[in-house]
Amino acid sequence: MTGANEQSTLVVLTTGKEAFVRANAVLQMTLVVRKTTKASVELLCLGPGVEILRSNQKNSPQFDQALSLLREAGVRIAVCETSLHSLGLTPDQMFHADVVQGGIEVGTRITEGWSVLTF
Repeated sequence: MTGANEQSTLVVLTTGKEAFVRANAVLQMTLVVRKTTKASVELLCLGPGVEILRSNQKNSPQFDQALSLLREAGVRIAVCETSLHSLGLTPDQMFHADVVQGGIEVGTRITEGWSVLTF
């Protein structure tokens, strides 16, 4: 449970590898949010955003490093199962993330009073 001034935040990343700089900026911003608050912070990769979790692409080392920093800071990383399937991807092709139903995850967090940021 967080304090009255600490809003839990769900960051929804729908930007994929086509916009590397933007996706990387969102990962960095998510880390800053986590480090400046004691509240829970989660990153949900949805739609094209799941591509940043692919472990076999040109920018994988940079994304792996950023994702590792997020995990170390206590950020939960989740990926939408439906998005994976729609892009023909499987969890074994990805960096570690909790596989969830994206729409349900967003709806649950809204019901719980979390802030939801979408990029």
